[in-house]
Amino acid sequence: MFTPVTTTLGAVLLHLSTSTLLTTNSQVLGCSSLLGSIISPSSTTTPTLLGLAVASMVPIYPTTYPATSLPVLATAGALVGFGTAWANGCTSGHMLLGIPRGSIRSLAATATFFSTAVLTAALSGSPPACTDGACYTPSYPLATAGVVAVIISAIGAWVILQLPRTETSQIIARVYSGFVFGLGLIVSGMAAPAKPLGFMSVMDLQRFDPSLVFVAVVGMGGNAVAWWKRRQEGPLLKEGGWEMPGGEVNWRLIVGSAIFGVGWGLQGVCPGTGVIAAFRNGRGGLAWMAAFLTGRLLAGLI
Repeated sequence: MFTPVTTTLGAVLLHLSTSTLLTTNSQVLGCSSLLGSIISPSSTTTPTLLGLAVASMVPIYPTTYPATSLPVLATAGALVGFGTAWANGCTSGHMLLGIPRGSIRSLAATATFFSTAVLTAALSGSPPACTDGACYTPSYPLATAGVVAVIISAIGAWVILQLPRTETSQIIARVYSGFVFGLGLIVSGMAAPAKPLGFMSVMDLQRFDPSLVFVAVVGMGGNAVAWWKRRQEGPLLKEGGWEMPGGEVNWRLIVGSAIFGVGWGLQGVCPGTGVIAAFRNGRGGLAWMAAFLTGRLLAGLI
């Protein structure tokens, strides 16, 4: 189902959350590291993860999950966990934030995991048909709830940016960013597996859903503009600047991204939407999360 309005509204929320966290905490909102921090919690990740978890329980749009066996869900989760650990990022860190700042490393990672996800979805027949009830359907006419969410979130971001830079205000910004990011995933439709799987279905135009193009244009575009404006203000690595992780393109990045893409293409669940699934998809969501954490632990041993 093509949902340009709600997906665009969700993309605005994704931009507000990621850029606010960068500005206030000099932190990348990387969902794979956030979810992985369950293994070793820290003061810099727990508030953001808490905000994302709370957003998962907000009944804005219902999220339908196709019937899938637990072994398949667990396999997908383990591949995503292992792959994102080796690639040091996923769709949020590499695509939403890495590409907008001109990172060749993130561009290589994104090209790799999206390509393998498309191939996996095609070979496994993952993209669901809209007739099976698994497609994302907004529950409010004219996306009223999404508009309200964007307005309130934009006001919240403005208020947070006016606060003095203190430890308390940084914690508030982390919780805000996680919460609004979760809303963005739900409003855009990305939380429902049918939406990303439909976008991956470029080889089957009857099932292809181009809605997530708006996430790329609005979410990535907004962050690119924010990054460019920040560069005009002076050195980025000074106190309060945007300190970005670097690194080179190597075999571990490419292999990890490819493995992540396979797991993503199997079920349409990435780390951010995996948190939402843990609250909305019962045993299936919890199985995926447990497998994700297991995959990350295994990746750390190799």
